[in-house]
Amino acid sequence: MKLGSKEKNLIKGLIGIVLAVLVWMFVASPIKDKKEVLAAENAELKVKKEEYEAVNAQKAKYEEGMTALQNEREELLENYPSGMITEDRIMYWANMERANSGQLALENIAMSSLQEVVVETEATEGDEEGATQLHLYKAPVNYTYKATYDGLKGMVDYVFAQNDKKSIEGIMAAYNEETGNIEGTLDMNMYYMVGTGKDHIPATIPSVPTGVVNPYHASNTKVITESELAMGLEPDVERE
Repeated sequence: MKLGSKEKNLIKGLIGIVLAVLVWMFVASPIKDKKEVLAAENAELKVKKEEYEAVNAQKAKYEEGMTALQNEREELLENYPSGMITEDRIMYWANMERANSGQLALENIAMSSLQEVVVETEATEGDEEGATQLHLYKAPVNYTYKATYDGLKGMVDYVFAQNDKKSIEGIMAAYNEETGNIEGTLDMNMYYMVGTGKDHIPATIPSVPTGVVNPYHASNTKVITESELAMGLEPDVERE
């Protein structure tokens, strides 16, 4: 069967349409879609590029801030001793007595067990196994004391003047009309941190001659005891 020119042209037209559809489906449309995807990615990359450029422009400022934060952190850690033993808590009071020119006298000391407060993990970049753990502990202590009025004020001032981290949990003070002393208790928490890499330096205990009844009391205290009161001494009399 022979096809006429009209049929041939119709078939050619249909083939052209099919080819056009195929070209659109498998060539033009994917290219268009890919172009749109690339355009979106390019816009996103352009935004990120602008962000990085803005950050890079502030690089010196950020590095300065990071250095300042690191210095603040190191200064903060310096305020925490790396350990706490019984002698540290005893000598803290002894040093406080000396700082107050004998206006304080220790009657009793009670120490509670050490308590862990916080555990902080510092991850090392690229090495999770090499992470450093900082353990914060508190060492509760209760001092029973006698003091003059100036000694009481000096006791509080001394605590807040120290760099090492300590906190006053409570103070009780009552005036004794018979002795003229202020008597009470001081509850404190002393803090220390393990994991900073520092070595613990125990409190220095000065040498004491054999036979000294109370080696932790400062000399020349003005706080009077009951036995001295019975002997007729006045509250403001110094004793060796």
